[in-house]
Parts: sequence; structure tokens; C-alpha cells
Amino acid sequence: MLACISKNDRAHQLFDAIRKLDSSILDLGIVRASRFAKIRGALAGRTLDRAQLRTEMEFSPVVANDMQRQTGRRIAAYPAITHVLQWGAMYAPVPASSRLTYSIITDGPFDPEDPAYPVEWTPKRWKAEYFSRQREIYSGARFVFTLSDWARTRLLTLHRVDPAQVVRIGWGPMFQADGPNLEAAAPPYFVSIGNQWHRKGMDIVAEAGRLAHERHPEVQTIIAGNPAGLEIPAMPGVKLIPRRQSQAEVAGLLRNARGLIVASRFDASPHIIMEALQFGTPVIAASAFGIGENIPTTTLSSECTPAALAERMEFLITEPVEPHRLQAFTMYSSSGGWARSAQTVLGSLSRE
Repeated sequence: MLACISKNDRAHQLFDAIRKLDSSILDLGIVRASRFAKIRGALAGRTLDRAQLRTEMEFSPVVANDMQRQTGRRIAAYPAITHVLQWGAMYAPVPASSRLTYSIITDGPFDPEDPAYPVEWTPKRWKAEYFSRQREIYSGARFVFTLSDWARTRLLTLHRVDPAQVVRIGWGPMFQADGPNLEAAAPPYFVSIGNQWHRKGMDIVAEAGRLAHERHPEVQTIIAGNPAGLEIPAMPGVKLIPRRQSQAEVAGLLRNARGLIVASRFDASPHIIMEALQFGTPVIAASAFGIGENIPTTTLSSECTPAALAERMEFLITEPVEPHRLQAFTMYSSSGGWARSAQTVLGSLSRE
């Protein structure tokens, strides 16, 4: 019997798609570290900086071991389980001595030497230990399923893993749209949605929006999400909504936008891209990380600068709307979304 487990709710859509293909597959739910483990992890972190303390705590061996114990108890409750599919490489779901095997789903490995890797996800005290732990987890897995080709390449570069074990499965949206919208709002607006505005490059988006507004005064750019400390000054043609958006709000903004802008400084495989494409909303972005893997070349920027993004915005403003929206929806349809990902996972495991 195959069982699925995750440390957060990002796996929900994929696991649902897997269980639609095989209802006998067990979903063990989400494992979260106990409060006691987090306190011990914080004490072991040995830092007084609040932001860094949260990072040290989340990646500490104490927290990882606690989550591993919880996972072990859930697995033990079902003796028929033979393989565990886990989203995330925080810990191995089964010990090396176990009769069970496991596979890992990841959007990318931790890379302590990558200057683009977010500071908020980089422990200092546990950096070497966490990297070593991931290497052991990946090498012990039957398969490592990566969401993007970028993640697959990074994993093979960083760790001693057999390439035949590392399978790219793609990704999908966090919610399902009710179909494409082949029109867009008039006057036109562009949108960029995400939390942690510095990592999402919202300052770059704002400047691109200002440039587009200079050339086309009717064009607005909406930036929405939790800023997490980045302040963007008021500027013509740019509207800020500095709070986390509900799923319904995200859908409303995407459905009628002329385009979604993604300018992330680091973003392995943003779900927002698939959420936009399923509405037929074109995506403007530079080909960094896994971002460009599902975006037509017509809206893919050569670089992630305000001027380059504004040039792609100009293209979508001056060109007829419907062909680009059809192309965006076609890209989403051809990707297969989570259904295709689920088929790839089960197809790989069936050949085990």
C-alpha cells in the first residue's frame, strides 16, 4: 500500500489527484512539529535575532526528529503500508533499517552556496547539518520527484543521486478555475501577487508598472500580498494591496488581468503561474529557476529588470487580447496540471 504525507498543505492538490487515480492510496495528512519541539529547537538555535531564530528553529534537528517520530507513529498504525510518498525533504519518513521504502517530492534542494537562496530559508547554525541531512534523504529515496527541470538539475548537481531516480513531474495551481476567460478588463491592468515582497521582486514590478503607465496612462499595475517588511513608495499607475489575499481574491484579480507579472528573486515553481494560465491570463516573467518552463516565449523576458518587463507589458497592451489568452490557456492545458503530475508519480512507482 502507498501512503502520502506532507509537512504543509502545498501537497493537497497533488495528493488528491493521486488518490483519484487510485482510491486505495492512503493520505496520512500533514505533520507539524509540536510546540515543545519548536521551543527546544529555538533554544538550540543560539541566536537573539528574532527572524533568524525562527529559521534556526524550523530547520533544527530537534524539530526534524520530532516530525519524523510523528510520521513513524502514523505509518505504524497501518501495517499494510509498503511505500511512503512524502512532500519535502526535512526528514526521511522511514529509517534506513525499515522494511519500507520512500520517495520524496521537492520543488528544489537546499543550496547553502547559492547567493540567490532566500536568507529567511537559510539556517546558520544548522546549515551544514541540514545540507548533509538532505543528501542522506535524497540518496535513500526510491525516487525523488521534482516539480521542475530546474529543480532536477540542481539536485543532480548538488547530490550523489542516480539520474534515473530523479523524475520531473511538473506542477499545477492551488485552486481550480471554472474555465478560461478570453477577454480582459478595460482599462487594462496587470497584477503581481505574492507574499514576501522582496523575494517576489515586487519593487521591480512596481517600477515596471510605472514605466508602462508613463507610456500608456490608462494602464494600472496591482501588487497584492503580505509585504513582509518591504515598503514600496507610492508611484503613478501602481496600486498596492499590502495584505495576504484569499483564494477568491486571487482568482478575481487573475481572471480579468491583461497579464500576471512574476519578477521573483527566488521562486522554484510558483503556483500562481498555473493559476493565471488556467484563466488564459498571460504570464510575463524572466526564465529563472523553474519559472519559465510553462510560459510562451512571446511573454518571456530576456532579463528580470523593470525595463525588460515593461517592454513585455507594452507587447500585451498593443497586441490583440484573445490570441494571447488562448495561447496561455493552451500552455496550461498542455502541461496537464496536477493530473499529469499524479500520472507520472504513479507510473514511476509502478515500475519499481
